[in-house]
Amino acid sequence: MDASTGPGAPLNLCLSEDGLYGAHVSGKALVVHSDVTSDHKEVQLARIKEIPLKSLKHFNAEISHGASDDVVASQRRLLSVNDSRISVWQLTPLEIFADIESIEPGALAVDFGADENEVLVFHAWNTKLSIHSLETGRSSVIKTPKFAHHFGFGYRTKTRQLAILLKPETSDLLTVHEPRSYELVNKTVLPTIDAQGLKWSPDGKWIAIWDIASAGTKVLVFTADGQLFRTYSGPSGVDDSFDLGVKQIEWSPVSHQGISEILAVGKVNGNIDLLRTRTFSSATTLSHVFQTDQQCCTIWRERYTSAAGDAEYAETSSLSALSMSPESAGPSRGVLTMSFSPDGHLLATVDTARQNVVWIWSLEGTPKLASALVHEQPVRQVVWHPSTPQLLINTITNTLPAIRWWSPQDHPLVARVPIQRSESGKYDVRWVAESNADSPFWFSSPEQHVIGYLSTCEGAVEFEVLHSVSSKTSEGFCKT
Repeated sequence: MDASTGPGAPLNLCLSEDGLYGAHVSGKALVVHSDVTSDHKEVQLARIKEIPLKSLKHFNAEISHGASDDVVASQRRLLSVNDSRISVWQLTPLEIFADIESIEPGALAVDFGADENEVLVFHAWNTKLSIHSLETGRSSVIKTPKFAHHFGFGYRTKTRQLAILLKPETSDLLTVHEPRSYELVNKTVLPTIDAQGLKWSPDGKWIAIWDIASAGTKVLVFTADGQLFRTYSGPSGVDDSFDLGVKQIEWSPVSHQGISEILAVGKVNGNIDLLRTRTFSSATTLSHVFQTDQQCCTIWRERYTSAAGDAEYAETSSLSALSMSPESAGPSRGVLTMSFSPDGHLLATVDTARQNVVWIWSLEGTPKLASALVHEQPVRQVVWHPSTPQLLINTITNTLPAIRWWSPQDHPLVARVPIQRSESGKYDVRWVAESNADSPFWFSSPEQHVIGYLSTCEGAVEFEVLHSVSSKTSEGFCKT
């Protein structure tokens, strides 16, 4: 997760992907929080050489495999970026590991590369991508990257080959590069009008690229070495004269068989085509339409229970859900969110036509709608627990900060979160990766960040705070 700031403004808390570490800037100090779920929480401080910073980014520690299948444990690192310097921090203890100086002005993005010993710099106007090796001190250059964000490039799981979209002139290119040396493996001129992004499959076997929506449904599937394998142009036997194209794509997690079994193609018309990766043909199309048959699934409707803004879920009918969530009148359409559960058996989606509804689909056997949750406000996030089928739902509300929770076996819950109210109504949530009975998660506003878990007592659900970070407490840390 990345956090950024303008001159003189406090830097928001930057959380690691697993939620176990948080970092922010207060004054001229970098503040790092660790062991946030334990009784021995640690706060470390270090002075920053140059203020203000433009961004902070975590490298997320993981277990990877080297070329000989040796297990390699990555170290936790943190990037701090300003106009002329990139600092790479190690977190235990907190100190600078390396500096990259004399950065060209106007860099579009800075991030870690294949591991914690590589730093990527996307230069102004997308002229080039520089990959700096902290081990050798050398740099590799790839010219004319198309995008400076994660839809434009990706690393293969385990072996860490880089796939990247380039735009040197009029045509899109896909290039695949070896790890570390970044020597070219393959270069392909793409038959696209305007490629919108690429995504590696989690099993590392495939690269999928989708074209601009005006081109109609067009998803290109490549092998890991960059060879075109399939072109998906929509379900067979369907009139494509009204094909509005692709909005986004998403791969399912790796199954017990060791493969990613489904590629979900979210369309501008609000449908989702599910492609089985054996053939990359459409097996099923999901449609965001409420059926009048009340027996189709369990539908939950959020309702307020007090003037203070407390809420709960109540079971409702399809007709009631339909009346509560009329279609948006705006021209923007398409699948807004697609998120698979960790086992790949469930898919949570949000459509731009009804942004207050979370649709949850069961993908075991014949895919079908398992549940739907209808809310008073638009949905901002749906976040699956990293290892169990639990879903956090975060809506945009400037009244009462609250979190919504769903799981297949239990009554869904709405819990107030003791945090400063945000006038924008935009909060962020993130699970902590370490799985335990309490399942802690972060709930963040621009001014305050709390970590805790949900508990029930005598039928009431409460958010139990384990740790809190705010601008006031940050100032206190910096004075010590």
